[in-house]
Amino acid sequence: MKVVFFGNHDVGIAALDTLVRYADVVGVVAHPMDPEEGSRFASVYEFASDNLLRVIRGRGKDAAVLEFVRDLDPDLIWVTDYRYILPDQLLSIPNLGAVNLHPSLLPKYRGRAPINWAILRGETQIGLSAHFIDNGVDTGDIIKQVGVTLNSDHDAGDALKFLMPLYQSLTKEVINFFRSGNVPRQAQNPSKGSIYPARRPEDGRIDWSKPATEVCNLVRAVADPYPGAFTHLKREKIYIWKASVAEKSEKSEAPAGSVIGFGLNYQPQIKCGKGILELINWTIGSSPMRHLRIGDRFL
Repeated sequence: MKVVFFGNHDVGIAALDTLVRYADVVGVVAHPMDPEEGSRFASVYEFASDNLLRVIRGRGKDAAVLEFVRDLDPDLIWVTDYRYILPDQLLSIPNLGAVNLHPSLLPKYRGRAPINWAILRGETQIGLSAHFIDNGVDTGDIIKQVGVTLNSDHDAGDALKFLMPLYQSLTKEVINFFRSGNVPRQAQNPSKGSIYPARRPEDGRIDWSKPATEVCNLVRAVADPYPGAFTHLKREKIYIWKASVAEKSEKSEAPAGSVIGFGLNYQPQIKCGKGILELINWTIGSSPMRHLRIGDRFL
C-alpha cells in the first residue's frame, strides 16, 4: 500500500515515523519553510530527508504538489497537522481515499486549534480522531477515535504530551485496518458538531472582568509551547504561564485586575470579575517576576 504523507510539527513526525514502519511511504509533502521549524518544533522535511524519503515543500493547491502526488500514484493520502486544504484534484488520486488525524473528539472542535479551544471551554475530555477527508472542514466519516481525560491542573502542554503516543498507536491501528481491507467508518452527526477558527498570539490577552475560572482556562489553553496568556502592569507586559482559582473568595472593592492579597508561597491573588486567580508562574519578558504589591493592577 503506497502512501503519500502531508504533515508538520512534532505530531507529524510521530505519525510519519509510524507510517514508515507499517506502510510504503512513497512521498512526503511538508509545509513551506517556517522560521520556527527545527527550533520551536521539529521539521517533517528534515525527518523525511534524513530517512531518504522523497519530499517537497508546498501548499495543497500548489501545482507542484499536485504533480508530485500524481507521479507517485498513491493508494492513500495521510494527513497530520497539515494546515492547508487539499483540493479535489488531490483527493481524487488515491483509490483508498485520504485520512486525517485531528486532535479532538469529532464532531466537536472541528477547524483550527482544537486543543486550545477545548481547554478554553473547560472541557475535561479531549482526544484524537482518525477520519476520512471530504470536502468539508473535518466532517468526514470517523474511522477511530481515542479520548484523554484532563483535570483543572492540566494545560495545553500536558494535553500534547498525553496525545503524542496516540498519534503513533492510532496511526498503526488505522493503517492495519487498511491492510486488512476492513476499515470501519461512522458518519459524523452534524447537529453535535462545532467549528472554531485559528487563534493568534494576541488572543491570549487577559480580560480581568471575566470570571476567575475563565481566566484560568485561558492561561491553561495557551501555556507553553503556545505563546502564553498576557496582561500589562503599567508599561510592562506580563506573561502568566500557570495559575489556579483561589478556593475562597475575598471581598474587595478594588477593581478587577488588582492584586488584593497573597496565598501560600507568596502567590499573588488577583481579583477577577468573579472570584480570585492565584498566580503560580509568571514572567516579565523572559525573566521571572516575583515582586508584586497589594494595589498593583493588571490591565
